[in-house]
Amino acid sequence: MKYPAIADNEPERLRALKKTGLLDTAPEARFDRLTRLASQALDLPVALVSLVDEQRQWFKSAVGLEVPETSRAISFCGHAIHSDDTMVIPDARLDPRFKGNPLLSGDKPVIFYAGAPLHSKEGHRLGTLCVIDHVPRGFSDREKGILRDIADCVEREIHAREVNALYREVLESERRAHAVIEGTRVGTWEWNIRTGEATFNSRWAEICGYTLEELAPLSIDTWRSLCHPDDLPESVRRLEQHFAGKADRYNYRCRMRHKNGQWIWVHDRGQVLEWTSDGQPLWMYGTHADVSREMEQLDRLNQQNTAFRILNDLAMTSERDELALINRALRRGRDFLGQPTAIVSEITSNVYTVRWCQSELQEYPEPGTTFPLGDTYCSLLLNNRAPLAISDMGHSQYRDQRCYQLFGLEAYIAAPIHVGGKLFGTLNFSALQPRRNAFTDTEVTFVTLLARWIANAIERQVTSSTLAKLAEQAPGTLYQYRLWPDGSSTFPYASPGMLGVYGVAPEEVASDASIVFERIHPDDLQRIAESIEVSATHLTTWQEQYRVASGQEWRWVEGRATPERLPDDSTIWHGYITDIHDHKGIELALKESEEQFRRLFEKSPIGIMLAELRSGKILDMNDALLRPSGYQREEIRNLQATGFFQNDSGTVEEFILQPLRDSGRFGPIERNILRKDGSSYTANIQGIRINTTFGEPLVWVLVEDISERKRVERMKNEFISTVSHELRTPLTSLAGSLRLISSGVMGPIPEQQKSLIEIAARNSEQLKLLINDLLDMEKLVAGRLEMEITNQPVAPLVQDTIGQMRTYAVEQGITLRCSDGSADAPAPVDARRFRQALNNLLSNAIKFSPQNSTVEVTIRVDPDALRVVVADQGPGIPEPFRERVFEKFAQADSSDTRGQGGTGLGLAITREIMEQMGGGVDFETGEGQGSVFWLTLPGTQKPTG
Repeated sequence: MKYPAIADNEPERLRALKKTGLLDTAPEARFDRLTRLASQALDLPVALVSLVDEQRQWFKSAVGLEVPETSRAISFCGHAIHSDDTMVIPDARLDPRFKGNPLLSGDKPVIFYAGAPLHSKEGHRLGTLCVIDHVPRGFSDREKGILRDIADCVEREIHAREVNALYREVLESERRAHAVIEGTRVGTWEWNIRTGEATFNSRWAEICGYTLEELAPLSIDTWRSLCHPDDLPESVRRLEQHFAGKADRYNYRCRMRHKNGQWIWVHDRGQVLEWTSDGQPLWMYGTHADVSREMEQLDRLNQQNTAFRILNDLAMTSERDELALINRALRRGRDFLGQPTAIVSEITSNVYTVRWCQSELQEYPEPGTTFPLGDTYCSLLLNNRAPLAISDMGHSQYRDQRCYQLFGLEAYIAAPIHVGGKLFGTLNFSALQPRRNAFTDTEVTFVTLLARWIANAIERQVTSSTLAKLAEQAPGTLYQYRLWPDGSSTFPYASPGMLGVYGVAPEEVASDASIVFERIHPDDLQRIAESIEVSATHLTTWQEQYRVASGQEWRWVEGRATPERLPDDSTIWHGYITDIHDHKGIELALKESEEQFRRLFEKSPIGIMLAELRSGKILDMNDALLRPSGYQREEIRNLQATGFFQNDSGTVEEFILQPLRDSGRFGPIERNILRKDGSSYTANIQGIRINTTFGEPLVWVLVEDISERKRVERMKNEFISTVSHELRTPLTSLAGSLRLISSGVMGPIPEQQKSLIEIAARNSEQLKLLINDLLDMEKLVAGRLEMEITNQPVAPLVQDTIGQMRTYAVEQGITLRCSDGSADAPAPVDARRFRQALNNLLSNAIKFSPQNSTVEVTIRVDPDALRVVVADQGPGIPEPFRERVFEKFAQADSSDTRGQGGTGLGLAITREIMEQMGGGVDFETGEGQGSVFWLTLPGTQKPTG
């Protein structure tokens, strides 16, 4: 079976088919009549109106067939639409194209087929009118003609449907056009150019204030009679251009006379849509739109632009003669407002004085003329405290004022002038005749802004005089430097300080600045010239430091200036130059100091890092920091400083960030530093916060690699632990044997031997105590010391410990005294270890107290903690030793001849015990004033006394 081919114009054919609107519609009698006629006229059982779309052949009308459609792939009509001729297949079983086609089988197979193509108006083949038989048969030319004639009738019905749809679209388009016209309130017109006949809608007449009945009879002369005579010639010219084909349409804005006598603006548009057989214009259609408000806005905009241009020209002028500038401003304002006289006055108390005047009148007040303020129009302005505009004084509320009787000015507009925040006078424009139109808001604003500009000009005069006096006292020189496009330059202004900076007087460089450049150091000259060029090109601030000749030496100066482009394309800088020779010397010395610091920074054996406090971004680091980390310099810049420390964020916040915010420094603390490969090393870190000149907080961090020190310390601890464990067993046996011998259990001991044995027994006990302390210290540090913490009163534990120490105290001649303010307050504590910690404090207090002195023990409950305080009257702790009091093996006197014995582990053990119980230990001391140690449960704050 051969599938029907797809034509090259298939997209266009399908669009034409869908345009008919027939697909998938209900049966229609007009099509059914024609299929019945075809079946009866040709004596065939099946007749179809078949339409072929993308995937199927769909039957708009069918006789002798019940299915509504079949697939296009097996259709006969899919082949028939490829030719305008009627396709006839006498026996489809013999046609190779339909071999295996399912339509050839079944109860009513398609054996005979004849199909005449159906065309759209554009000629696209949409489908067929076809007839079918279930047996083979022939088909004569006469029968083909009948089928074609009936197919033509089907085509007419298809086209009639399209025409009806088009008609409905036209009606809808007209409805929408009418709605648009009514909605936009546009007048419409039609004009027969040959006869002059014209038709207007009611809105056309309303625009001019009429009804159509009032304007009847209507013709083109109706329009001509209403159009402004001055606008008619241009209207005719534009019409002729359109008639000659030089313009697509007629488009013109003209004035038309309103019924009330005013002239209104209309926008007239039109186009010739019908022409005579000889190419002459016949019918023209167009619209009228009222654009009066738009034209008023355009006039207002033009007026605003003119006002802005005048003010801008005045602001941008290069003229520096203030008197000439003000007189020119008065002339420009007078011309813009159409007023013959312009005056700037000064008001002193109740006196009005003319300072500047520009007038077209033969008689006008000369500068210096004075009037009583109450007799002038300006008194009205000052009473209103706002700009004043009167276009017709004789018909205004001010017609009875004395100033009108004296001067007779009909038009007057004025604004106050304030200089330095105080009233100086007024700017006013006036005329002896009333204005045809009232002053506009734009004109009032113009006078107000011009008054401010004049105020600035007056203030510049005052400022210039003041500046000249100040410039004489200023260090260095204040100046204006002007550079022309041809490369020449001058100093239009220079203060007397120019002589001190360059050794030339201001008048020497007023017309030629080249002598100044001759005095610049040769090594700096090229740089200065280039910087001036850059500043002139981009209008950026010029600032440079350079050397100038001063006698036999070169002195450093600094210049700064702001450029300004002038209308003649020259550039002028306003600035200063000052001597910075001494300051520059300090700066160079500081630079050298910074370079030395940089060398120290790079060569330091301790790692140093500079980071931002807020973001943690690393800004700089030295080699000593890089080497153990394994990072490259650029890699480390992408890290955050806190990312170095092998801790959670809470630890970083607690030990680093919070101390930096509170006190400006942290540490020293030990932390593990992460290497690039994920390993870590131990470092002692500390830092200090600094602020940049812009107030940005930075942190200097010192990172000292102590991994080797920690390794040695670990070896020492392991050695001590091993030795302690290995010595404890034989030492216990030895000490026990010595005690037995010393006690006489083993028999009498000679007196000479007894003394030696007692010494050996005491020393073995001391050695046993040292070993016990070492083992306790090791367990505490390793966290292996077992504790049984319970909530219990602390006072009994204190009393028990004092009782155990009384014998030792008595032997040393010391009195122990306890003050209990706890009221049996409980605390979480391990009783045995707490007694051990307190025992260490009492032992030290007794050991270092002088004979016949008292050791005070106080139990105190504070709002945040329970404290046990031990105070002695000993010599106190030396200043150099205070930071190491709680370190292991630390002793203030570590010499072989020290006065007091001990292992140096007692306080270290005490600290570890208290911290593992959630408390702490601390002290206060002063040399020669005794020491106060205290144990805290569970807080760590120091007592206030």
